Order: sequence, then C-alpha cells, then structure tokens
Amino acid sequence: MTRRREVQLPPVVDRFEAERVRSPRVASRISQAVAAAIKDSGQSREQIAAGMAAFLDESVTPGTLYQYSSEANLKNNIPAHRLIALAMVTGDARVLNAALEGTPFVAIEARYEPLLEREVRKEELADLLNDRIGKADAQWRASK
Repeated sequence: MTRRREVQLPPVVDRFEAERVRSPRVASRISQAVAAAIKDSGQSREQIAAGMAAFLDESVTPGTLYQYSSEANLKNNIPAHRLIALAMVTGDARVLNAALEGTPFVAIEARYEPLLEREVRKEELADLLNDRIGKADAQWRASK
C-alpha cells in the first residue's frame, strides 16, 4: 500500500492567518494588518517610512507608522494611498486583502490579470454559446 503525499501549494490570494489579523471592526483589522506587515517585512520602520515617502513623494515618518499600527489609536487609521504604498514597500499584498476582507474583492498580483481575463471570457463565451444553442433547439422543436 502506497501513501499519497499531500502537496502543499501556496495560496492563490495572499492573506494573513486568521489568528494574526482578526477583528469584526475594519479599522482594528487594518491596524493589525499594518503592524503584521511591518513586522514581517524584515525592514525597520525607518526604512519602510523612507520607502513610502519616496513612493508617495510626501513625508512619512516612523511615528506615523506607529500610529497606523496602533489599535489604541484607531482615529488615525492609514489612508488608502498610504496603505498601497505600505504594500508596495513591504511587498505584502496581505495588508490589502485584510482591508478588503468582508467585501467581494481581493488583491492579486497584476501578472495574473491575463489569466483572469481568459477565464472570464471563456465563461462569457460558454454562456453565449449555451444561450444560442438553447434558442436553436427551441426553434427546432417548435418547427416539428
């Protein structure tokens, strides 16, 4: 009897583990995600702030990153353009997907867009083909 080895594939959509970023409140979940992305990046807050500042061409300080990652300071949640900059500098799409949790949207790498285009068009063509076949069948049955 041979045993099957289970192959572990990486997820298609990058997300934080549920126990790391969990909150029913969006602001709190985003703060947790910001903190986790900063921690996991291997970069200092100073490096991340400098990278974000260069990306945005505006001032971003390490202190500002502390505010964005603090659940005690939810009135200073990270603005969308800075969340995007944080994802760019850290290379971590999970922070975007944490913000999108509970919506019908996900953030994926742009290189997958042609694959999505292909699959959407296949579905659209299949629907169109099935519709036309159904109409032709109905006409055929009606003509008998």
